[in-house]
Amino acid sequence: MRYSSAARCSACEHRAILERATAERLMTETDQLLVPYDCPEGNGIHVCNPDFERGPTG
Repeated sequence: MRYSSAARCSACEHRAILERATAERLMTETDQLLVPYDCPEGNGIHVCNPDFERGPTG
C-alpha cells in the first residue's frame, strides 16, 4: 500500500484512510513518530505526529 495513493477523508483534513494493520506498520517503521487513531467520523484509521500536530491524539 502506498500512503500517497490511499483514499482521503474529507472530514479530517484529507488525511489518508488506512486499515489498522497499515497504520500500525507505519507507526513501527517510523519508530512511533506517527501514531494511529480512529477517525472520529468512522472512516477508518488515520496517523499523525503528535509532536507537530494538535488534534484527536495531541
